[in-house]
Amino acid sequence: MYQNSIKVLPKLRNENYANIFNIYQDEDDRYFYNLLQTVAIPANLPVGYYDNYSAVYGDTWPYVSYKAYDTPNLWWVITSVNNIQDPTVQPQPGVQFKILKTQYVSLILNEIKTQK
Repeated sequence: MYQNSIKVLPKLRNENYANIFNIYQDEDDRYFYNLLQTVAIPANLPVGYYDNYSAVYGDTWPYVSYKAYDTPNLWWVITSVNNIQDPTVQPQPGVQFKILKTQYVSLILNEIKTQK
């Protein structure tokens, strides 16, 4: 079961990271996520699927997401594409990383949606 299918919980936008997690209900009727599920973006996608980005001072993953996709909610796509294990560590100025092009992000979101 996913959050958007539970009427008493707030609806999430499709790109929200929480949408990839199953939600479960315990014996006290509290909801919780299965945080062990992840999204694996293939490492061998063609070079043309990406743009390159050089981090600048003040960048955070949500801010880079906003600059690339007009939403801060797709930070998890950027960290997944770049195999960032700890997204609480922000990008350092000058570090180069890949940004998946918008049209391919849509494919990922649609794939997640159809697997639910």
